[in-house]
Amino acid sequence: MTIIKGTGSVLPETVVPNSKFDDHIFYDKDGVRNDRPGEEITAKLEAITGIRERRYVPMDQDSRPLMTEAARLAVADAGLGLNDLDGIIVTHNAGNILIGEHAFHTVPNMAAYLKNALEITNHECFAYDILFACPGWLQAVIQAHQAIECGDAENVLVVGIEIASRMLDPHDVDSMILGDGCGAAVFSRSPKDEGVVSHATFSHANKDIDAIYLGRSNNEDVPGSCWFKMNGKEVYRYATTWVPQVIKKALDKAKLSVSEVDMFLFHQANEKLNQAIANNLAHLYEIAAESFLGKLPMTIQFLGNTSVATIPTMLDLILKKKLGEYEISKGNTVVMASVGAGMHCNALVYKF
Repeated sequence: MTIIKGTGSVLPETVVPNSKFDDHIFYDKDGVRNDRPGEEITAKLEAITGIRERRYVPMDQDSRPLMTEAARLAVADAGLGLNDLDGIIVTHNAGNILIGEHAFHTVPNMAAYLKNALEITNHECFAYDILFACPGWLQAVIQAHQAIECGDAENVLVVGIEIASRMLDPHDVDSMILGDGCGAAVFSRSPKDEGVVSHATFSHANKDIDAIYLGRSNNEDVPGSCWFKMNGKEVYRYATTWVPQVIKKALDKAKLSVSEVDMFLFHQANEKLNQAIANNLAHLYEIAAESFLGKLPMTIQFLGNTSVATIPTMLDLILKKKLGEYEISKGNTVVMASVGAGMHCNALVYKF
């Protein structure tokens, strides 16, 4: 079996409350100015998404320090030496964000940067990146599990790093959703009857291909074409339709029912969206939606949507008993599920 050997996460120190956006001038996607007061716009966003604040990396820092610290914490928590790693997989959406710029580089890849920063000298330790949008970290976990199951690795470090703040259009209301962060975990081979039980992945990439993308600012006077853009209605429709189904497929492969799951770690994109996913999942199994009460931890209220960093950060906070009353006990079954640009979604069933 493939088990979680150790976890670690790092959050930027700069906290950005919704009030920071009160003086922004917002435009719609057609370039028409929104004349509503900033306080009204941010209040509506909070009511819909649940987001009260998020965190940003300072402009004098790139992506590497956050990633390196989270990785060191995870490896130390696993009780391993850095040269005990057989593989490193880093998931992200924009490579290394440049200091002082709204720009990023993808060469060399982030896993190579991380291996260099950790001073790992084992040349047989592979180091590669995954671009799979928000479900990237979970997909990397699946690939780490496959490498371990195939006998190609014993210990694989999987990191989710997101510095989304440098890609946010200050004139787009959707810019308030994303935040920065990094989460990591070491996955290892174990003879115990626990760990990864099953997984499932859907990639549609059909009419939904432009639901989330990088493009020009809503304000035509702002230069650049790598600003975060989203069709919220399409994302909501995709997520509420397909995430319940990919979870059910993973549970069916594990020969488990949804009622046997002790906790669900959903990607944190929208508080109401996650509740709708849970309701639709309950409908698939013909059970009451109330069955999920106490099983849906959320971090979106104080972290926003940190994309690939979301699930590993939430997992680390829970395992370190830093997320309220939520606690994972030995023998618990946990489902992790994510959704994002592409559109893609995935789910993994894990027994602790």
